[in-house]
Amino acid sequence: MKKTISPTEFIDKVIKLNEKGLPWKLSPYQRRVLELAFKRDPTGALLYRLILWSETKKSGKTFLAGCLLLWWAIITESTEIIVSANDREQSQSRVFQTAVDLIEHNPALASECETFSNTIVFNNGTVVTAISSDYKGAAGSRHSLVVYDELWGFESESSRRLYEELTPPPTEASAWVLVVSYAGFSNESDLLESLYKRGMQGKRIDQLECYEADDLFMFWSHTPRQPWQDEKYYESQRKILRPTQFQRLHRNEWVSSESSFITPELYDAVVEDGHADLSGSLFVGIDCATRRDCSAVVVLKYEDSSDRLQLADCRVWRPSPGCPPNIESTIEFYLKRVCADPRAHLQMIYYDPFQMVRSAQVLTMAGYPCEPFDQTLGHLTSATENLLSLFTSRGLRLYPHADLREHCINAITVESAKGIRLAKGKQSAKIDGCAALSFAALAAVRAGKPPPLNDAGRDDDKPYKQNWDSRFDWSYRN
Repeated sequence: MKKTISPTEFIDKVIKLNEKGLPWKLSPYQRRVLELAFKRDPTGALLYRLILWSETKKSGKTFLAGCLLLWWAIITESTEIIVSANDREQSQSRVFQTAVDLIEHNPALASECETFSNTIVFNNGTVVTAISSDYKGAAGSRHSLVVYDELWGFESESSRRLYEELTPPPTEASAWVLVVSYAGFSNESDLLESLYKRGMQGKRIDQLECYEADDLFMFWSHTPRQPWQDEKYYESQRKILRPTQFQRLHRNEWVSSESSFITPELYDAVVEDGHADLSGSLFVGIDCATRRDCSAVVVLKYEDSSDRLQLADCRVWRPSPGCPPNIESTIEFYLKRVCADPRAHLQMIYYDPFQMVRSAQVLTMAGYPCEPFDQTLGHLTSATENLLSLFTSRGLRLYPHADLREHCINAITVESAKGIRLAKGKQSAKIDGCAALSFAALAAVRAGKPPPLNDAGRDDDKPYKQNWDSRFDWSYRN
């Protein structure tokens, strides 16, 4: 195999099957972009040392990066190739795994190397190593290629230091960097955004959205070109994704990490005529405040005829100047009334324990099925993603409730390398009802739909159904 073989020639001759073992071939636009990206100067050295390939989601850029990794490993003897995962993967890059899969399915590649858990060793002395973004042993490597997968997720200081450590060393001929990624979050995905701006300030060299700026070649495309990227696919994605995420993933556009959580249209689509109905198996979410914010209790249950959740009740207590909500006379008294209802059967209560230490102790002693739901990033991410899924899939039915609607529309999501969470769009906005709804929904989804309740004596064994007045002093209500 000649040292000067181009990527397209290599792929055509060697990589006959894709990572799934199926026949495939390069698209015409991919051939054109590869020809532009891998030009050589009169000495035979690569003209561009930094190649940024950015397309919409599911365009095949990760697969193509695996092909280019293997091309370089075969034509370059006794060198190192490093493949780095981003902050959100924290382990093995998808590019590395794609390369391993291609080797498995293509005999011409399998005969040239041996694969291990995080390395590929080639017969010509070249070694490919997969590392995480916080890898600390990169100093002193003699790499001639570094591949970054989804650089938008390189947000931590350690990942930035890694990128700076792995710049192409002058001791390796034609050493270069390959970045494959779609767009990130403005003012957060700083590393990728700086490369994007540099490319856009350069010269456009082809109608296929290709740019050059000194030693940088950038293909930044907003156009879906693969046959599977049809309107049916995008319509299904619109039902799942928030609008800003759809823009970023499927239009390859930069967006803010703060975005609207539930739009008015999305909220109103799950609202139907109805009213509070506390009969059946109930799941409760509580978001409690004692000063400026509201306190909220949301009760959900499963519909009898389906697995869809429906709003059984919602209570929101707004603070007034000089008179903050009293937990005992609001939340505790409300729950007592719910549990005294012979039609109600409490399955689980998720509550924010920050302001409810005393109340939680009282409720637990009374036999309530309570579980503290600390507002950690992990918990908030689970609750937020679950609630969004219920809205987009129409797995939730609400009756008209002005406060709940206001709180859901007020909420925004903040996304970082560690996940997404609910937040206020502005400090004065109230989102407590939305938070309580997310808690109740997560409790219900985690538990699953309970079996039907017996009509007779179904709650006699529940501690909170017995002897309320002997357990509490409710004299303050008189």
